Amino acid sequence: MLVYSLPGTFETREAHLDLLWEAGATGLEERAGLIRAYFDTETELPAEIRDGQWQDEAEQDWLAAFKATLRPVRAGRITIVPPWLRAEVEAGQVPLIIEPGMAFGTGHHATTRMAVEALGELDLAGLRVLDVGTGSGVLAIAGALLGAEQVLGVDIDPITIPIAVENAQDNGVPEGRAVFVQGTLGDELPGDWNEPSDVLVANLYAELHDLLAGDYAAHLRPGGPLVLTGILTGKLALVRAALEREGFTAVQVREDGEWALVTATAPQS
Repeated sequence: MLVYSLPGTFETREAHLDLLWEAGATGLEERAGLIRAYFDTETELPAEIRDGQWQDEAEQDWLAAFKATLRPVRAGRITIVPPWLRAEVEAGQVPLIIEPGMAFGTGHHATTRMAVEALGELDLAGLRVLDVGTGSGVLAIAGALLGAEQVLGVDIDPITIPIAVENAQDNGVPEGRAVFVQGTLGDELPGDWNEPSDVLVANLYAELHDLLAGDYAAHLRPGGPLVLTGILTGKLALVRAALEREGFTAVQVREDGEWALVTATAPQS
C-alpha cells in the first residue's frame, strides 16, 4: 500500500486532513508528529501539502492497528473511551463514548483532555454551555454529561455536525438538550443561543482565540467561565493580551507539555 507522510502542526492539521481526503486518501492517522495518508495509487497533491514523502508499505489493516493503540482517557470525573472499551471505565467515572473518525476529538490529545477536566471542575447543573469549534462534539457532550441543562456545539466544518450529533446520541444525550450547528459566533444561532451563555469552551488555537475574544465576551453572561485550549505555550502571551483587552479577569493557565489551557471570567459589564 502507498503511504504519504507529512509533518503537521495543530494550526495546519485540519486543513491538511481535508486536502488529503479530497485528494482521495482511503485512510488517515497521526503518528510521531506525522500525518500518514493511505492511497491506492500515487496521486498529484495540492501545493500546500507537497512537503511530504511517498513510501510503499506492506498491506495492513490500518484501522485495526489504530484501534489497538487506543486506551481509556481519564479527564477528571469523565473517562473518554471508544465503544469497545466501555467496560474498562472505572466505577464512579462518567463514561464519554467517542467513536474515532474523521472529526477531531478522540480525547487523547492533551488539549481535549484538559478542557474536559476544566469543565468537570465547574458546577454545570442547570447551565447552558456553548462549545465553539465543537469537532466531534466531545466538549459539548462532556458538558451535558456533567449536568448542563443545554449545550450548543458550533463548527465551521459541515462534516463534523452529523458526527457530533451521532456521538451525543451514543451517549444518551437527548436531541433537544444537545444541539450542533454549522457556523461561527458571528452567525445567527438557533433558539435563544444568541443570548449570552453561562459557560463558553473553545478548543481552537491562539490566533483564533485572539480574533474571537470579543465574541467570547459577547456570548458569555457577566462573570461566566471561559475555557480556552488548543494553545501552544509559546503563544500564551497572545491569548492573555486578547483576554485583557476584552476585560476578562481571573485568568489562569495550566500546561501539559507544549500545550496550554486558559480559564478566565467574563467581564461584569
